[in-house]
Amino acid sequence: MSPAGSFWSFSLQIYGMPGVEAACLDLQDRFGADVNLALYCLWIGRALTPEALELALETASPVQSYIQPLREMRRSLPKDATVREAVKKAELAAEKLEQDALEALGEAGLPDAAAALANLRLYAAHLDADVSAFLEAATPLVNATNPDPGPSFPRTRE
Repeated sequence: MSPAGSFWSFSLQIYGMPGVEAACLDLQDRFGADVNLALYCLWIGRALTPEALELALETASPVQSYIQPLREMRRSLPKDATVREAVKKAELAAEKLEQDALEALGEAGLPDAAAALANLRLYAAHLDADVSAFLEAATPLVNATNPDPGPSFPRTRE
């Protein structure tokens, strides 16, 4: 099993890299993606089978039922509202619970760009999203896990 908290640590590191936060929010808002699942696709370090992705989706779903209303509440509050910070903290705590549950599904390997791309493609198909557009939006996430991706990773043909 991976060291406790390693998925959370990985996510915080990746999320803080240039372009990643905006990409995550784009995946969330434009494609309805669960950012934790997108990050899981990167973190796990191996290609997921459709069954493994389904298990991850089932694992994340109960916590997402709490995260979504918290996110909607936070977004509806004025930016200067004191309660907004409390709601944001609750939302982040729920996000960590989801990641802890996903991490418990299995040990991660080393980041692998080809596996990450395959996993994101599988997740995009599950969301019934335009796979090419989804992968393009996810490029900053993949590049953040692969410091020397070569020219404009990922390049794919659908």
